[in-house]
Amino acid sequence: MKLTKLAILVTAATLALGVYSTKAAVPTVTVKNSKLNVSAIVITNSAEVDSAGGKWVDPIGKAKFGNKQLLALFGKWADKTWPAGAQLVIGWDVDYDVLVVDKTGTNILFDASTGITVEDVNEAYFYVDFWYEDGYGAGHDGGVDADPGYYAGTDWGTAYFELYDDYYLPYTDLSGIGGNTQTWKQSKNASDVYTTWSDSESAVFPFSGDNYFLDQGTDVTVSGKITASGKGTGYNQVGWAD
Repeated sequence: MKLTKLAILVTAATLALGVYSTKAAVPTVTVKNSKLNVSAIVITNSAEVDSAGGKWVDPIGKAKFGNKQLLALFGKWADKTWPAGAQLVIGWDVDYDVLVVDKTGTNILFDASTGITVEDVNEAYFYVDFWYEDGYGAGHDGGVDADPGYYAGTDWGTAYFELYDDYYLPYTDLSGIGGNTQTWKQSKNASDVYTTWSDSESAVFPFSGDNYFLDQGTDVTVSGKITASGKGTGYNQVGWAD
């Protein structure tokens, strides 16, 4: 059986659960964030196909998901229609959560990492950790220790992501561990005041089995790439200064 694309399932699935709630006191604005880009593929076994002469095959089906499909899914979680220009970011000033923001990039429409909680049970969330379990590794860092000055570098470490939905989609739990490459820069002026920052992250997740997709068992594999990039004013730790 060929897999139906996630975008179609998000549109067609029936919302079975009732009232949802999200974490109290969720910030409404993010001023330090980086645009997020997700590109992933899910591979799963389909039903065995038998043919003449005793031949048989276990075919596979594939489904892709990225920003477009995730935005549609998060809209179903939140029971909202996003305005034109809505986008995904990592909110460095909001617990490093995955956020849906408006086209300005600052007004928070939904926190996908907080996700949906029903009767104190976390039913759906999307989480990206570019430094999984303090997964820092080698780094090539340097700078100018003066005023004005800067710090900059490239670091390599461990990354993790998880898309969990037991709320809107048939039970889905997709996750992977991979490697992340981060480049960053933090500048300061002659008064020793931080002025600008920039960053980019590129996490690659190889094929990971033992996943669940649309209520299909562990014969599911996921792989993908998640990147982020941003810049702003002032000081932003963006992981490297933790």
